[in-house]
Amino acid sequence: MNPTDFPPSGPTKLFWTIAIPEGGIDVNLGKGKAVVQAANVPVIDWGNIPNALFFGLSPVAAQTSFKIVWSGVNSRLNINNTDPVYGGFGGEFIRNSAQMEWTATAGNYQFVSDPLATSSSSFAEIGHERNGMFF
Repeated sequence: MNPTDFPPSGPTKLFWTIAIPEGGIDVNLGKGKAVVQAANVPVIDWGNIPNALFFGLSPVAAQTSFKIVWSGVNSRLNINNTDPVYGGFGGEFIRNSAQMEWTATAGNYQFVSDPLATSSSSFAEIGHERNGMFF
């Protein structure tokens, strides 16, 4: 089975994607800043990717909370690929740094990251892209 054949589920029919509640996203591309956060998001824990893709063991109801903060402007990158075979993609991107903190609870297990202030990244990028029919 190809991962793209995985049957979509839920009302949105999306593959491993969740909607972020209103107010959970704040972006200022001019300053290279963005925040994405959500609390107590219900998810399903399949334990591992093969189990999720091939419907192995039964999943466990879980929930997660997270906050991701991007900041700074290390460089800006503009892409405009109009190649007829591989094109149809464009965007403005800011390479910067990011920090994250999260928690997850699945069954009797709880997982907690270190605090946001202690987090670091070796690569981070935010931006605006256009592809497919929107290009």
